[in-house]
Amino acid sequence: MAAPVAEAELAVGFFGSRYDRATPAEREYMHAMAELGGPGAPVATSEVAVSLGRKPASLSPARDSLIKKGLVCSAERGQIAFTVPSAALPPY
Repeated sequence: MAAPVAEAELAVGFFGSRYDRATPAEREYMHAMAELGGPGAPVATSEVAVSLGRKPASLSPARDSLIKKGLVCSAERGQIAFTVPSAALPPY
């Protein structure tokens, strides 16, 4: 019974505040990541670029900024993942 309440609190308080810190370009990058991978699953940076119709190098500033903000991490070379994965992401 408490799970839906906890998920709602996380969506608004925890994930919402993290999402709000992101710029529009960073949000676009995270949306592509979420669409391509499941919770906790690393995504190839090249797949994010293809999904957004952009060259990988053009997305480097957004990716690097998200890493510096602690929203994503480089799981391994060419891979990116959310630092705090969850199935209960805010509906933005």
